[in-house]
Amino acid sequence: MNQYLDLFHAQRELIDSHSIALLNARRDEAAAAFARLGFPSQKVERYKYTDVARMFAPNYGLNLLGTPAVPADVERCGAHYGTLADVNADAITALNTMLAQELLIIYVPARETRDNPLQVTHTLRATAPLMQNRRLLIVAEEEARVQVILGERADEGQDFLTTQVTEVFVGKNAQVEIYDIENTHERCHRIHQLYAQVAEGGRLAHTVFTLASGLSRNQTDVQLIGQGAEATLLGCAIANGTQHVDNNTLIDHQAPGCRSRELYKYVIDQQASGAFAGRVLVREQAQQTDSEERNANLVCTDEARMWTQPMLEIYADDVKCSHGSTVGQLNDEALFYLRQRGISEAEARMLLKQAFASEVINEIPLEALQHRLSAMVEKRFRSCEDCRLCK
Repeated sequence: MNQYLDLFHAQRELIDSHSIALLNARRDEAAAAFARLGFPSQKVERYKYTDVARMFAPNYGLNLLGTPAVPADVERCGAHYGTLADVNADAITALNTMLAQELLIIYVPARETRDNPLQVTHTLRATAPLMQNRRLLIVAEEEARVQVILGERADEGQDFLTTQVTEVFVGKNAQVEIYDIENTHERCHRIHQLYAQVAEGGRLAHTVFTLASGLSRNQTDVQLIGQGAEATLLGCAIANGTQHVDNNTLIDHQAPGCRSRELYKYVIDQQASGAFAGRVLVREQAQQTDSEERNANLVCTDEARMWTQPMLEIYADDVKCSHGSTVGQLNDEALFYLRQRGISEAEARMLLKQAFASEVINEIPLEALQHRLSAMVEKRFRSCEDCRLCK
């Protein structure tokens, strides 16, 4: 912890001079909060499955000399910055706010529809271990509609650590779809925290795909604050080797007649590990809530590990809520069926894994993205010896 605080205080002038006033204004509060909170231990409920302090222990370089770019909509949307991402409630959010120099704002005016998805791709390149801290702010006003595809890639042969905090404001009867695709490598560590607020009649859909990584933690907090608001959270994680993937979600039903749905699926192989903790909170005033939460996991070896913790916390009496989780292995009967038709065991296993993950892919309304993800998932499951996609 001290190495980051020392860096901040020693280089504060440099950090500010290569950033914008909106980011600089919150650094002092964030630094004080981070100094007070420290890195969360695994005794902290929301971080119990990931050793965050170990992620940040190595020395990483930071590029503090970037050219500050003022987002076009900073005056219109700047008041939203930091209002959902509370630095006093979460240490990683505080660390990110203290050091972030990169801010992207996506603003959609009232009743405007973006016909094509916006795609933002981050590619990590460095000649030494590198840490990057990013911010994303999405504001969709009343009856607006936008789709955003986020991509994370990294060059091989280097250690990377990234933190990203995303704040999303979904206006009345607006629709926001976010697709977050991580496809890096085993030397990459990433923490992505998304905070969203959905107004009356608004709809948020958030899908996260972890195709390849070293250690990945995604935290998604959604507040349904207006009557009839909806949230759909989808996730698919594929891990092998010694990789670790942790998804932690909170959906806070604060208004009546809201609906939420969650589906997260994991395929854990070799010595990899996965974790899912999803909490649905239904407040007393949130009558007629409709919520469904499901986590399904495929654990392919005796050495692989999966922790799952779906949770319902209900204070209203007129609700329809369900939650459940399953942990299992490949179906022997299905394997036998495929083997009887001349399919090799390795190919049969790959096909069953792909079919398991396809349930999440099929939920995506963008057909082109469906095809793209299907190809990426198939390539991920195939061994290099059998892969023909690149030949």
